[in-house]
Amino acid sequence: MTALFLCIIALSLTGPALWLLKPHRSHWFAWFAALPPALVAFWLLWQAPAIVGGAALQETFAWAPDLGLTLALRLDGLSLLFALIVTGIGSCIAFYTHYYFEHDEQQGYFYLLFFLFMASMLGLVLANDLLLLYIFWEGTSITSYLLIAFKISSKGAVEGARRALIVTTAGGLSMLAGMLLLGQAAGTFRIDELLASGDLLSLPQMPWVMALLMLGAFTKSAQFPFHFWLPGAMAAPTPASAYLHSATMVKAGVYLLARLHPAFAASPFWFWPLWIIGGVTMVLGAVSAIRYRDMKAVLAYTTVSALGTMTMLLGFDGDAAALVLVITILAHALYKAPLFLMAGIVDHAMGTRDQRQLAGLWRTLPAVAIIAIVAGLSMAGAPPTWGFLAKELLLEEYYHLWTDVSPLIGGIGLVAVLLMAVFTAASIFTLLWEAFLRRRADDPSPAHLHHKPSFWFGAPALLIALTGALTTLWLEPFQPLLSSAAGAVAGVEVTASLKLWHGWTPVLIASLAVLGVAVLMVALRSLPRRALEAVPEQLTGVAVYDALIDAIYRFAYRITKLIQGGPMAPQAAVTLLAGAAVVLIGWLQVDLTRLPVFEVGELLLPIELLIVLVAIVSAIATVRATSRLSAIISLGVVGIAVTLFFVFYSAPDLALTQLLIEVLTVILLVLVFFRVKPDPKLATRDTRQVVRWTIAIGMGFFGAGIVLVNQLYQVGPSISPYFLANALPIGQGGNVVNVILVDIRGYDTLGEITVLGLAALGGYAVLRSPQLHALRRQLVKRLPRAMGVEIAPPAAAAKNNAAQQAVDVTYEAGSES
Repeated sequence: MTALFLCIIALSLTGPALWLLKPHRSHWFAWFAALPPALVAFWLLWQAPAIVGGAALQETFAWAPDLGLTLALRLDGLSLLFALIVTGIGSCIAFYTHYYFEHDEQQGYFYLLFFLFMASMLGLVLANDLLLLYIFWEGTSITSYLLIAFKISSKGAVEGARRALIVTTAGGLSMLAGMLLLGQAAGTFRIDELLASGDLLSLPQMPWVMALLMLGAFTKSAQFPFHFWLPGAMAAPTPASAYLHSATMVKAGVYLLARLHPAFAASPFWFWPLWIIGGVTMVLGAVSAIRYRDMKAVLAYTTVSALGTMTMLLGFDGDAAALVLVITILAHALYKAPLFLMAGIVDHAMGTRDQRQLAGLWRTLPAVAIIAIVAGLSMAGAPPTWGFLAKELLLEEYYHLWTDVSPLIGGIGLVAVLLMAVFTAASIFTLLWEAFLRRRADDPSPAHLHHKPSFWFGAPALLIALTGALTTLWLEPFQPLLSSAAGAVAGVEVTASLKLWHGWTPVLIASLAVLGVAVLMVALRSLPRRALEAVPEQLTGVAVYDALIDAIYRFAYRITKLIQGGPMAPQAAVTLLAGAAVVLIGWLQVDLTRLPVFEVGELLLPIELLIVLVAIVSAIATVRATSRLSAIISLGVVGIAVTLFFVFYSAPDLALTQLLIEVLTVILLVLVFFRVKPDPKLATRDTRQVVRWTIAIGMGFFGAGIVLVNQLYQVGPSISPYFLANALPIGQGGNVVNVILVDIRGYDTLGEITVLGLAALGGYAVLRSPQLHALRRQLVKRLPRAMGVEIAPPAAAAKNNAAQQAVDVTYEAGSES
């Protein structure tokens, strides 16, 4: 059965199909775009009863069996939850995208990137192999980079995309190193086999593995101090921002940590980094959000806070924390997606997202106001929404930890959660008040309605918002799915028993108090805004990142200037001496007493010794020659000596190739140096002579050392007998070298030929470019005159060149002046 693979392939092909069909021509393409992810979501729901019952759907395809590499996918409770979020919300955003890019010819290209991004994320959450997970991980990085930089003319979009790519890719490389260490230590890259092993923490590599994996997850999920790239990603078009922030890429790091949580949760090295970094990110993102007036900026920083909450919960080992985690993931997707879509509708209709220019949108855009208020109440944690349920369970978890388990950790965590909840609610209440409910904008030139949105434009956002606000009234259908997902995170069976009302508990009173304080902060919002605006710009993550990048560029410039800033000889000397130093270090590790001792006669025949002497003498004559012609001839003799070696060792094809190259090289050198004037011989200081002799002797030892190592030491059995025995059966040829080049490694040779062909075409295009032709004409016309040489025009053209002579006289007069 290959249904999981087919789901990923179907989403991958939907984007190119829409791109070719040019969907901006008709509104019917909105339904066509939403159909494939909706069908995948319905198929996943069809599989849900079996999955939540404890079964797991697995598919494996042999990729490179000899290397033990397989394409393995697995659908269990955790991957089912994430896959439903990816495809369900993806279907709504795909429908919304058509109206956002209404009549825009770039709509098809956006769909291409969007569905490739969706397929990469679906593959990531279904992957049952670490290496396959990494491939899809990087797929999300590349496609998100292209989505963020979709507005290529916007400098902010390009900078935000580059920042996101550098940070997430650097973290991805560290994660790959951790995956390789984990796979090598455990003997498998299959995730289900790793989780079933049960003794990973006993391996000595595990601290490094956890550190590298957490670094990759922190960068992807925008944890402190890598959180700064996520607000910059809001420069992407709103459909991409809504999808990236609510359903996909930013939760990839959370998914990785949740997937490996059962294997590492018992380690203190797992708890403390996740709890501390997640807690700091949670509070920092919520506090920062109230500072901004741009709708998407407010939503982006609250996303950072929510991701910190999820990461902090992953530090705990227990089924209760796992259940809170999966509910938080679901709640965040159901309120953050419609809020981002709402911001896009407001921007589309009013021409701005700046809250200072907005007011009274509940009268101008009443349907959009409903979306914003419903989703905003869920984000603030007001009953009876999923946001309320997630906040209640989070507060209850820390309240229980404070009163019954660890007063210190529980107390600090409870204060941090209350602080986060207050600022998150205050931020969204401020957005709702300033943009929708107040009567007058701060800006003296408020925005006006430019384009009234249609019903279908806001329908996807309204559907998601109502789902997140009202489905909590009937929790029974959701409990098996949430229990299954939480069980996959905790590594044990989890039974959810969710209720909205537990009586007047201290947690409920604290939750209601949070909403009251948040309303008060809306009235006093200028105070925290002024305090946050007073923070020096140099302390922000973007400023630190830019300073680090600038420092790297300065360092690279200085190194380049030091190594490559002078004449060619010192540059070559640095490279050559570095190679010689490597060989010298290698030789220092060799036990010289174990080297075989050979007599010269055992290694070389008399005729071969003669050829060696001729080559040595010719090389010395080349560097000591007083004329160029003598040096060229001596260099040619060195090449001929190498050709004779090929002949004696029965390699006629190599000998012929070497001979042709030597002949052509001699001819080209003679032709070139015949046209070039000899350089005056400069006096050389004794110190430079010593340096040059040192380089020459060092390179001599370098070459001799490489040859001796190849001759005396052999790593593994020789591959020559295999090629000699199989050249004729495999390649149908007796020439072993040709068989290797053309048959055995034919694709490599084809690639090399392709590269050379492209280089030749590029060179031809450059030489044929109009700019070079114009430059050549100018040089032909002016260079001889500059050198004092007069070129007479052809006789046929001399009769009609009066105008040209006038131009030449003017040019000569200007040159003399």
